[in-house]
Amino acid sequence: MADLEQRVTELEREVRSLKTKLETSEAKLEAVDQDMQGIPGLIKAEFRLVDSRFARVMAEFADLRANFNERFDAVLRAVSETIAERGKGS
Repeated sequence: MADLEQRVTELEREVRSLKTKLETSEAKLEAVDQDMQGIPGLIKAEFRLVDSRFARVMAEFADLRANFNERFDAVLRAVSETIAERGKGS
């Protein structure tokens, strides 16, 4: 009978231990769930940041292209004027 009581006591200890582990696991799972709920918002914020950076880069590229075209046109005019002046002098 003492062996049976000892075995019951051991089983009760194991059950308490398992309950404690389960509660701890559930608490951790809840914390992970709360963290996971914030991820879609973080992804949206990251996309907005990337979109704004891309838009800024594209605007800068458009400015550079316009500036390049202006300078290229100026060089063509200067070359044309130089050729025209040399042609008049001949």
